[in-house]
Amino acid sequence: MIRVFAASLLLLTAATPAFALQDADYSAAVAATAKSDIIPAYQVLEQAAETLQGGLDALCKTPSDATLGEARKQFADFATTWARIQYISFGPVFEHQRAFRIEYWPDKRNIVGRQIADVLKKEDKAALEPEHFATTTVGVQGLPALDRLLFEDGALANVKPGGYRCSLFAAIGLNLKIIAHDVVAGWSEGDSSFLARIEHPSEDDQELPSGRDAAGRLLNDLLTALIAMRDMKLLTPLADTLEKAKPQASEFWRSGQSVAMLQANLQGLRALFGTDHGLGGLLTAQPDGKATADSMVASIDHASATLAQITLPLDKAVTDPAQRKQVEMLAEQLAKTRDLLAGPVATKLNLPIGFNALDGD
Repeated sequence: MIRVFAASLLLLTAATPAFALQDADYSAAVAATAKSDIIPAYQVLEQAAETLQGGLDALCKTPSDATLGEARKQFADFATTWARIQYISFGPVFEHQRAFRIEYWPDKRNIVGRQIADVLKKEDKAALEPEHFATTTVGVQGLPALDRLLFEDGALANVKPGGYRCSLFAAIGLNLKIIAHDVVAGWSEGDSSFLARIEHPSEDDQELPSGRDAAGRLLNDLLTALIAMRDMKLLTPLADTLEKAKPQASEFWRSGQSVAMLQANLQGLRALFGTDHGLGGLLTAQPDGKATADSMVASIDHASATLAQITLPLDKAVTDPAQRKQVEMLAEQLAKTRDLLAGPVATKLNLPIGFNALDGD
């Protein structure tokens, strides 16, 4: 993990807007986002996990170019579905390291590669039992492991029906489905669900004692998404010069999903900010707030349009002189969107900006 000061400390406290929002306003805004965007996104993720699990099973039953191609497509579908809510750090996805178990990335020390090699070498079937597998090292539990196994050279030749690699595929597929199911259940089931805690905040709730705390968590997660897209997903592989570019630092470069992940990140950001509901709707309802909300939406849309001009996979784009300029333009636009969110949006919503989910040693 990295420490990010530039954006997370742009605004430590937000000025009080002309119209004082009530705690119930914040609760209603975040609850609306949960109902219309967060919970449905996790439900789609659960469906995508089930489809992926079936595709991996079909590949192992009948290894062929067709079944490998279908499993790869299902991997991409699950990955981009995940990317829409990748940076939500509060709620059930934060418990039991679920987010890291879905995607441990960036992997600066090749931990995933080394852990996969170790698991394949030992061929311990007991380690793949669901309860055991859920507590094993995060490097083999999720998407980065599948990115390597499904897209490595000779991937099809390595698939043997009944073989250990297929057992590992089955363990990963089931693990992702269980995680997604548990996140959906944690958000929506029972009187103590995370949604219920947002709708009815309590001072005894150490994580979310008020609606304003929930809104602050959501705003900071949107900021985290912008920081991660720019600093980690773009600037790291881009590096300072073409000669120093690090194409293999791109997210899911093996499967060619780097650009698609960014597209889904922006789509998720746009939905989670909201317009007629959520933080965007709350902002629009404030005096002089609509212009700021419209500017935020326009800035996200501008970033999406800029991303559409990157026509090569990101690992290729950062080493292409012409495409590098587009990547740099996208990084600049994301910085503008970040500053807009951390400045005028946060100020008018009277929400503090603090350390984000990327902060660490």
